[in-house]
Amino acid sequence: MVLPVSVQEVSVQESGVVDNDKKKRPDESIPYSEALERTKFGRFNYYIIILSGLVLSNVLLETSGVAFIMPVAQCDLGLTNFRKGLLSAIGYVGMILSSHLWGFLADTKGRRRVIRPTILASFVVTLFSSFATNFWLILILRLLNGFFISGGSATIYAYLGEFHMDRTRSRAMMGSAFIFALGAMCMPFLAFIVINQDWSFPLPFLGIIYKPWRLFIIVCGITGLFCGLSLYYLPESPKYLLSAKREEEAKQVLQKIYRINCGKDELKLPHLLPEDDCAEIKIAMKSDSLLKTFLNTMWNQTIPLFHKKYLRSTLIVCTTQFWIYLIVNGLYMWFPHIINSMSEFMNTHPGENKLLCQIVYDKDEFLYHNDGSMECTNKLEDTTFMYSLLMEILYASSFAFLGVAINVLGAATVELYPTQLRAMAMCISLMMGRVGSVVGTNFVGALLSSYCELTFYISCFAMISCAFLILFLPKSIKDKTGKESNSNEC
Repeated sequence: MVLPVSVQEVSVQESGVVDNDKKKRPDESIPYSEALERTKFGRFNYYIIILSGLVLSNVLLETSGVAFIMPVAQCDLGLTNFRKGLLSAIGYVGMILSSHLWGFLADTKGRRRVIRPTILASFVVTLFSSFATNFWLILILRLLNGFFISGGSATIYAYLGEFHMDRTRSRAMMGSAFIFALGAMCMPFLAFIVINQDWSFPLPFLGIIYKPWRLFIIVCGITGLFCGLSLYYLPESPKYLLSAKREEEAKQVLQKIYRINCGKDELKLPHLLPEDDCAEIKIAMKSDSLLKTFLNTMWNQTIPLFHKKYLRSTLIVCTTQFWIYLIVNGLYMWFPHIINSMSEFMNTHPGENKLLCQIVYDKDEFLYHNDGSMECTNKLEDTTFMYSLLMEILYASSFAFLGVAINVLGAATVELYPTQLRAMAMCISLMMGRVGSVVGTNFVGALLSSYCELTFYISCFAMISCAFLILFLPKSIKDKTGKESNSNEC
């Protein structure tokens, strides 16, 4: 059922349709892609690739950093395995709840206007999380953190992609993904440097003892503060501006990119013609409520993703994201717990051999003392960081061999949808991934205590299935007509 139109109305007008009495000569109009081509590939592109990678790294640090604090915050927050699963998953729940909202706002208000405030808001919530006095308070704050950080994590793909031509977009996506991988490698280093310090000091007005694991929460959010401030110096996506009928602003952005890349005078641009996938967004104010408009517009942006033209792409991308996030994040959030259990066993039972799952079973069995008190860990074993770092290095190195997969899961999702649906498509696909993360963290937490081996068997089967499913993704919807210039340098 389509909701009635209210305060706002988004009407789509396919580009390329030129009014007969306003026809322009070919030399007075150029396609947007040609205008973007004239700006070249240079310093501006490198800057936005690096910043996009840092935004993605910030999402990883904020959502996955909690895995390193769970073993050492066990007594301070009263963490059982069930509560650990909740704390691991709650950030993704926040992302799921806000995915539609940020997708709607990114497609109607602009990419930059969503990314900047949401990243800064997530840092503020992270700051408060560091001073949480109990489990339920930190759970609520991490939920809010996930709610805000979702705005940048999905929208940044569309934002980055729209500054690049077809032939450079995949390379840009791969560059930002590699920076993301480097950020993942830094996480064990940061945890080792911060969490294993010996200091602590009481905060009587809060009734807590401030320990290194609390500082680590803030450290994980600092990248977001840097990215949020840096976005003040970056422009809105010119492709979005053109789709919103703000042609002069789009020209100004393209001219700025040209000056930064080439260091020359302003680029002279004639009338810009939108791409075939670039619809014009026209907003008309009416008398009904803003809520009705929001719901109506979200409906109109979401339903087209499930029409016949995009149905296969949407189903494959969402299914793949769900299973990859379920396995990767599900196992990753419990990896420090598993490795720390193994390290403690090797230190207390030198020379004794046991299967990994048996060690995990024994660790959970002796979580509580006979008097009912909880086993406390104030530091992580050094080998926990070493193995975590080794896993991150393997993770980063795999990007050299997974270029096709990066293109499919990153750039392809951007290229498979038109501009007015692109941010919403990214948000929905990542929302499904986060559903997988929520299911995965609790799924792994539940299985580890009783069916540890089954966790790894299911993971292997799911990853193989995803690799097979990706082969059925269609090509880009864009009709690439004409020859592209090979000149990228000024």
